[in-house]
Amino acid sequence: MSETTETTEAAEKNIEIPQPEPDLTPEELVRRATGMRTWLRDRQDETEQRTGISEDTHKAFLESGFYRALQPRRFGGYEFGLRTYSRMVTEVARGCPSSGWNLCLAASHSLVVAGRFPESTQREVFGPDGDFRAPLPIAPSATATRTPDGYLVNGRWDYASGVNVSTHFLGGVLIVDEQGGMPTQGLVLVPSGWRMLDNWGEILGFRGSGSNSVVAEDVLVPHEYVSRTHLLANDATGGPGVELHGNPMYAGRLMSFFNIQLCSIVAGTAWAAVDEYQRIITTKNSPLPPFKPRSHDPEHQRNLGLATALADSAQRIILSVTDDYTAYAARGLAEGEPFSELDDQALSLTARQSGQLACQAVEMLASASGSSGLANGERMQRYLRDVATYKTHINAQHGWWATGYARSLLGVETPS
Repeated sequence: MSETTETTEAAEKNIEIPQPEPDLTPEELVRRATGMRTWLRDRQDETEQRTGISEDTHKAFLESGFYRALQPRRFGGYEFGLRTYSRMVTEVARGCPSSGWNLCLAASHSLVVAGRFPESTQREVFGPDGDFRAPLPIAPSATATRTPDGYLVNGRWDYASGVNVSTHFLGGVLIVDEQGGMPTQGLVLVPSGWRMLDNWGEILGFRGSGSNSVVAEDVLVPHEYVSRTHLLANDATGGPGVELHGNPMYAGRLMSFFNIQLCSIVAGTAWAAVDEYQRIITTKNSPLPPFKPRSHDPEHQRNLGLATALADSAQRIILSVTDDYTAYAARGLAEGEPFSELDDQALSLTARQSGQLACQAVEMLASASGSSGLANGERMQRYLRDVATYKTHINAQHGWWATGYARSLLGVETPS
């Protein structure tokens, strides 16, 4: 009997919440995402107008098992690998980048909960039927103040992507202990009592991503719903998720994981632009005599070839990062070299390079599409706005993060 079979059988014995489709495979999950491409593409404008995915789209994602892709098998999820998750997200984003962002940032944080919160908390938030979704605005813009009865949560988080379809809220906080002292960074899980603001949709791109702000006012949560982990914290090798689930995927670091999420979406946006450019040049003639199809023009052919290579490179890079992420975590679990902060920085920087290539593909094709391709309501304009918005994200500040990584390599302190 192989090690994989033994692991699977052990996991099956520990299942507390059955999966909706016990026989669902990674290949079928990705196939379903690919099959939605045209359906999502036809609803892009509606998604932007709604500022989030529709109830029909949410239901389709729910029934397809997308939200459970990374969730532990023990608690009703499919526990597929990061490579499968990235492929699924990229395919959804290829149909509609906003829908891909909305899905990804609501579904992915079951991995964070599985690796960093105690068993009792996981059993409560994933139960009784395994229906769990939560955003994770990581900036500690709120406080969790310890009291004898639990933590009192107060504050506001902006850009809580995926909150429009979420069952729970997960966010960064400053933890204030009863005895005083300096607050420490951490995460808080809020099952209820939080409030979503109607303030999304005016940003340049990803207008349909459901990235509303969230407010909590004197919301009391159990002590076990606060985790003393943050963006640059150690890996979760010694965390509660390892012993409970035995899966190295739940023992990694956060920075590179967050970049896997975002760059999988942007890779899908690059593929969407490739699809749209191919449509444009095969349906429109050149603006000057002899008015041949644009697809016969060597310059348009060159653009399509180069952009396809960029999109493919972006996706291949991010898939490679998912493999290394799990391998580094597994190495640490096997008492080998730990998944270090330097590893996290390196994977994150490589993932961001993937994002840069994807943006380059979209920007090049947008410039070559003609003015009509950038009119309001046109898909190419939407994709250009989307990647421009991605590039404003703190995680996409490639040069800034590259400088930090170089300092770590050189052992040079950050200037005060």
